[in-house]
Amino acid sequence: MIRVEELHKSFNGQSVLDGVSFSIERGEVVTFLGLSGTGKSVLLLHLIGLLSPDRGRIVIDGTDITRLSERELLAFRRQVGYLFQDSALYDFMTVEDNLAFPLEEHADLSDAQRRDKVREYLAMVDMEGAGGRYPSELSGGMRKRVALARALILGAKVLLCDEPTSGLDPVRSRDISVVIRDLSRRTGTTTVITSHDVANSFRISDRVFVLDKGRVVAQGTEDDIRGSQVELVRELVG
Repeated sequence: MIRVEELHKSFNGQSVLDGVSFSIERGEVVTFLGLSGTGKSVLLLHLIGLLSPDRGRIVIDGTDITRLSERELLAFRRQVGYLFQDSALYDFMTVEDNLAFPLEEHADLSDAQRRDKVREYLAMVDMEGAGGRYPSELSGGMRKRVALARALILGAKVLLCDEPTSGLDPVRSRDISVVIRDLSRRTGTTTVITSHDVANSFRISDRVFVLDKGRVVAQGTEDDIRGSQVELVRELVG
């Protein structure tokens, strides 16, 4: 489903991604762990085509997105949901309007069909009845749930989540992690997460990748990662 080959990216002469390579199967939930500044968010921006690599290839569902034109990239991005670290909901819109917005822009639906779709996805994230509220009236965990529903409402094949547990207490962190896993399973979405949250990463991921200095230094199941002899990996997992 996703294949990344020898991805390189530098900014002002500073290497951020230094030959990253990996593959992800269709329907997998994977998490990239690593310290701040190791290139996790930069990697996600490449996967959605908002950054172009200096070298390397990114093949998603059989298409090398590094070769797409800007118009082709716009069409491709409709297949990708992005859960931002700060949720990025529109404060001036109600919850219902936040979810309806991408449908109005990209889906040929009647008003009634849009309302039904919005209700369906709010129910998926256990936010029924919240459609008339504004983001400022919601807790951090509730905003994450709404943002997750919005990210998936166009039927995304791929879901990218940038630090989804950031700013949440341990209970809410666990809850949103489980919701991401369950929705990914339910919709068959291939999900890529960046995180510092080791416990929740192991809880919800089929595989975990560890990034260090712009490279993948370990990958596999929880047992694989915990058994790694790489010093950084051992420090991360305690």
